Amino acid sequence: MAEFPFVHSLGKKYNQDLKVIFVSADWLEEEKQVKDFLKSMDVSGQSYIKDQPGEEFINGFHREWTGSLPFTIVFGKLSGSIVDYWENSKHEKHFIETVEKAINL
Repeated sequence: MAEFPFVHSLGKKYNQDLKVIFVSADWLEEEKQVKDFLKSMDVSGQSYIKDQPGEEFINGFHREWTGSLPFTIVFGKLSGSIVDYWENSKHEKHFIETVEKAINL
């Protein structure tokens, strides 16, 4: 959650080249709180909330994901292939380097 504002700012900075989609692992019953949070952070565009059992939800994103949060997947802009993925927080420099690599793939 700590990197949320930074990731959101990357979406604005690389507006035409980066599409940021937020997926909440909160329970569906918490949908209103999730929407309120996104609104308070000025997030528009696509976002999703978990509506499947934990294991199914986790494996639906990536088989190597253990379920630890946050979890980030970066796809190539043109190729659609996974450029990098990671659990837990990473330094802002890693985000920027990965995004810039993804923009060119």
